[in-house]
Amino acid sequence: MGLSQHRHTKYTDDDTSSNSSVSLTLTEQSPLLSYKSTENASYKEEFQWMLVNSLPIIGTYLLQSSFQMASIFTLGHLGPLELGASALGSMFATVSAWSITYGTSTALDTLCSQAWTGARDKTLLGIHLQRALLVLAILFIPISITWWNATRLLIFVNQDPDLAALAGLFLRYLLIGAPAYISFEAIKKFCQAQGIMEASTYALFVTSPINLGLNYLFVYCRPFQLGFIGAPLATSCSYWLMLCFLLIYIYYCRGYEAWGGWTRECLRDWWPFLRLAIPGILMVCTEWWAFELAALAASYLGTIDLAAQSILLTLVSATYTIPFGIAVAAANRVGNALGEGHGQKAYRASIVTLLYAVIFGALNSLFFIVGRTWLGYLFTSDKPVIDAVANILPLLSLFQIADGLCGVCGGVIRGLGRQNIAACINLFAYYLVALPAGFLLTFRATWGLQGIWSSLSLALFLAAIGECGFLFHIDWHREAKNTRQRIRKEEQFYVHTESDPDTDSTVEV
Repeated sequence: MGLSQHRHTKYTDDDTSSNSSVSLTLTEQSPLLSYKSTENASYKEEFQWMLVNSLPIIGTYLLQSSFQMASIFTLGHLGPLELGASALGSMFATVSAWSITYGTSTALDTLCSQAWTGARDKTLLGIHLQRALLVLAILFIPISITWWNATRLLIFVNQDPDLAALAGLFLRYLLIGAPAYISFEAIKKFCQAQGIMEASTYALFVTSPINLGLNYLFVYCRPFQLGFIGAPLATSCSYWLMLCFLLIYIYYCRGYEAWGGWTRECLRDWWPFLRLAIPGILMVCTEWWAFELAALAASYLGTIDLAAQSILLTLVSATYTIPFGIAVAAANRVGNALGEGHGQKAYRASIVTLLYAVIFGALNSLFFIVGRTWLGYLFTSDKPVIDAVANILPLLSLFQIADGLCGVCGGVIRGLGRQNIAACINLFAYYLVALPAGFLLTFRATWGLQGIWSSLSLALFLAAIGECGFLFHIDWHREAKNTRQRIRKEEQFYVHTESDPDTDSTVEV
């Protein structure tokens, strides 16, 4: 059913900005931090909006990361080999699938958030989602082949055969749930663009404890008592459950009005999506792969260091959910504002997210400093592993503010649709500077895990400086105007609407 047949769906004319006068408070040449707004109430509203809407997103990603934590908790008590294999399998999954999936879906951060406020027909979001699901389905084919042959690939890169065999087994059972995870990521962004931040949180709030129970049941309890393979099998079942719960919420509660039904329009004109998805993949993969390469490097240091690295990565991932959640809210807030033609609103949202990054980065840093002596006990009872974790946690506390700034700046950049800029910055910071330095410090200077995390700290500081520097010089008036013009062209192409005589004649900034 074509998009033009769904014009009767829920509709709100968000084009008031097109008829408003141009504010000269923020000129086309105004950099991000040079503008002095006198609208204190507007900043207060931005602080409140960001806090209220980022909390459910933070909950979503924290609950989502609990799936991996449940496997580590469950398998960590089987022994260091099983813990290391689950960490290696999770690393392989992140590198070969999850990072690519998330990078592809960043195109929806831009297209859906801008279309929700800028398009007259809201089912334009449904076309963007359908196109994303088709692209992800195509990507799943090489992903599944890679996972099925993971053991051979890991042995090829000189991993321990026993460790590689268990990691490969982990991935084969996790492959059952991979399609659900991939679809969940895209549909989640479809909801968030509409301001429905809580849908995925509710789905995961129900699924997360089920996942923990299934992990324990499948690994240790009769009649299952599957041992090692019980953990990835439980996780796969949980992925399908969270997708089903999300779809139920959309159908019966909120979000379905932007769907519009399957249409052949999604089969054509893929370039606007791919133009954002390809640099989005580079933007995400350059950062995520660097951390997973660090895990791979730790595997060459020994089983103890690999187990410690898996715990450290889990802790960092858990605390990163705070700036990551704020970044997702920022991407949608900035995208919505630009879709409305409100450059000043997008500017204020950017300022607020930077402040939140600093505040929560400082809190994360304090958490690692205070908990360095006891956090390791949450994951294992192996004393050498606990000591290794305690030695590295001060380094983790060092880069929390930079990590937070990288996250929220990336969100603003996705809202702008400038994923290519963040991709270039990350390539420089991680692969031209940090990874060569990490290799020298870890293996030549024999710093071990300290060398790995020192190089990652350097990369995060460089990336934070680069991305903040880019945002300081954004022309918000031009971005808002260009966004409005692009959305009007999309509507005329897909929906065959009559041309709007007021299209972007004036844009409020």
